[in-house]
Amino acid sequence: MKILKRGVLTLWIAVLAINISNSQEEPPTMFVVHTDNVKFEMMPKYEELSLKFKTLCEENDIKDLNWTTISVEDGRYVYAMPIKNMAELDKNHMEEMEKKVGEEKIEQLFNEFDECYDSYSSEIIHLKSELSYMPEGYSTEGKNQREYHFLYYPPKHGKAMKDAMGKVKEMFKAKGIKNGYEVYHSGFGSQSSYYMVAIAGASEMEIAQDGEENDKLLGDEKDAIFWDVIKLTSKYDQVEGSLRPDLSYWPTVSK
Repeated sequence: MKILKRGVLTLWIAVLAINISNSQEEPPTMFVVHTDNVKFEMMPKYEELSLKFKTLCEENDIKDLNWTTISVEDGRYVYAMPIKNMAELDKNHMEEMEKKVGEEKIEQLFNEFDECYDSYSSEIIHLKSELSYMPEGYSTEGKNQREYHFLYYPPKHGKAMKDAMGKVKEMFKAKGIKNGYEVYHSGFGSQSSYYMVAIAGASEMEIAQDGEENDKLLGDEKDAIFWDVIKLTSKYDQVEGSLRPDLSYWPTVSK
């Protein structure tokens, strides 16, 4: 869990759809995201350590840390931390924790984390509200299952891709689709340009059922509009994950 090592601000994505609907503050649009590629046999130990770290934050009323955890079916654990600007990357977000808990204790805990995985990665992503579709009355609260659609594209198609994604939103709005989705865009640290569409549901079945109902409401018109996106896409991935409130820490929401 290199996310919180001294002098390093690293948390994932992917993934991720951030649970910000309960916040009374202006929703963040930039996130540092980090992925730990946890070894399958070490997943129980990893979760035990993650819960231990969260508990330390709660017991010591840590204000400088705030993250959402998502577990992915292939063993990845993804962390997302909102930031206001790139300057926050220079901040030591562990300073408060080190003072209250002790540097030696924190270092020992992170050394245990290191035994659970062989690799990790970090990047920045941006929430694109102008491309996301969140109809009035729709909320992701209580919907902890996630379906992520990654649409990779070459840089030369950047404007066309954005326009095509915008037309999808316009179609959903015109048809009165009741369940929404969030769109994120790759940023600093990403190896390729992509849009990620995050869909929430109480279960995989609910997401699938919602998708079937949407297809009926969208009708044949959707084929041409979706094709305008697909033809610009160089690679596509779909990832299933679960939002983990038990391993997330939201002091700005709960306090």
